[in-house]
Amino acid sequence: MPKISIIILTKNEEEFIEETLKSVYNQEIDCDFEVIVIDSDSRDRTLEIVKRYPVRLLRILSCDFGHGRTRNLGTSIAQGDYIIFLNGDAAPKNKKWLASLVDCLYGNSIAGAYSRIYPRPNCNPLDERDILNDNYLFDGREKYIKCFSEYNKMSPEKKRKFIAFHTISCAIKRDLLLKNMFANLEFGEDLEWSKRMLEKGFKIIYESKSEVIHSHDIHASFINTVRKYFDDARISQILLNRWTFFNLLKWPAVIALESTKDKVYILRLKRNLFYKLNWIFYSNITRLAEFIGILLGILPFLPAKLVDELSLVRQIKQR
Repeated sequence: MPKISIIILTKNEEEFIEETLKSVYNQEIDCDFEVIVIDSDSRDRTLEIVKRYPVRLLRILSCDFGHGRTRNLGTSIAQGDYIIFLNGDAAPKNKKWLASLVDCLYGNSIAGAYSRIYPRPNCNPLDERDILNDNYLFDGREKYIKCFSEYNKMSPEKKRKFIAFHTISCAIKRDLLLKNMFANLEFGEDLEWSKRMLEKGFKIIYESKSEVIHSHDIHASFINTVRKYFDDARISQILLNRWTFFNLLKWPAVIALESTKDKVYILRLKRNLFYKLNWIFYSNITRLAEFIGILLGILPFLPAKLVDELSLVRQIKQR
């Protein structure tokens, strides 16, 4: 029986799945592992590529997919003691990705561990800066609630950073996960699970030595930027009641600051002048799109059709 089960979720991943699977099977680790691919009705060459590798393939309909529900399904059929979740478009950066992640789980107090993310070489500079900045913000390798009274007094912004966790690349003990399955949420199941585990007294590990390459050109599209922050605002409201009137008043200043940081970052890039000027100009537009997405995301009682159009998660699911 394998000690580790790597569960990879795919949907139309022909561009990246070969790179991901090659890197997975090149891992250097002193124990057996199985790879389970759960595909959500891919219409491209994803399945053709996946079938070249010794994976367990499970196919589901797009309408049956759910970020939490599908990961719970993978856990229920896995045979390993440790569950690794990996996106089909997230390629391990080196041969120690898996060992570094699993090594974090020894100890009864550890709930889960998650990897460091690096942007792809062709990633646009705004998404690139956000990803690298997220890595920087994950200060401290180990997170746990030392004092619940202090935790309860945290601002929503600080608490959002504290509960940070992602299933792009993460490891969780199977026994623990079977007792504490992901919530059946449309998105944000990783944040909800992390928050729940931390509040139960467990620890979450950010393992910077476990590295994956993963990025999307979200900021290259105004509407997709709106959609991303629409989804983020909705889950932040559900979990943390983050967006108060006072927080919204601060956001124009945050936009101005982030836009300035964008420009400094872009100017330092080793790219031609036209490229830099283009993204410096576009920075103002895309940061405005973030604010629009947040405003729309906190509005109550939006019509279902409008939510379908505004949600990036729903748009991707429908493709």
